[in-house]
Amino acid sequence: MKRAMAGLALGMLLCSPVIAATSIDTPAFTITYIDGPQPEDWSITQVSLFPDTYSFSLDTLNQHLDRAEAQDFTGAGAFAERSSWSALRLDIDAGYRVSRVMLTGIAFGELSPGQLPDFPPGFVHNEASLFLTVPSAPTESSLNGDFQAENIIELSTIPLNLTGTVELGISGNLLVQAWGVEGGGAFADSLAAASLRDLVLHVEVSAIPEPATYAMLLGGLGLLAVAGRYKKQ
Repeated sequence: MKRAMAGLALGMLLCSPVIAATSIDTPAFTITYIDGPQPEDWSITQVSLFPDTYSFSLDTLNQHLDRAEAQDFTGAGAFAERSSWSALRLDIDAGYRVSRVMLTGIAFGELSPGQLPDFPPGFVHNEASLFLTVPSAPTESSLNGDFQAENIIELSTIPLNLTGTVELGISGNLLVQAWGVEGGGAFADSLAAASLRDLVLHVEVSAIPEPATYAMLLGGLGLLAVAGRYKKQ
């Protein structure tokens, strides 16, 4: 499921028509960028429209969490950290509710400890954390075990029943450390890197039946009950 969702998100980014803005209207809701550390960079892009699910590239987070890198060339050690966050508001139209919110993306890591014959390797470490905060349903994904290459990330809330105005929080953090190795008159540098990319927010919606629809349904059930009585007679 995780690979399918992340693959879907990446495919949407590569193939879909895009609309970039700080506020985007859909038939079911309006999504608006309302807070974050650098207002001049606020941007979301609608990347796809499937039945009942709207998807948005989180451009600002993808830009600010693109890469944290630490490379020790001298033996003094190297350290780097990057973090960013975004706050979005959903103004859900009458007749709709948000039934689930998901966040997909890729965490990419690189670890290259320095190597010298007959000496322990250099030290490298990386971490990546991603948080999705939805009313009553916060979720978190962390890669704290020194990861390499591409790692699929998927955060999904429990089933929801959100109407009216809802605020969403999304944040990410990258941490990298590296120390080279020295010995025998030689030095080998070490490199650690991490990134969070292709982050896509998916908002699943459901239509709320109109009162008239409920009345028609009840009326239909009543007719079925009457027909059943006539059959028995």
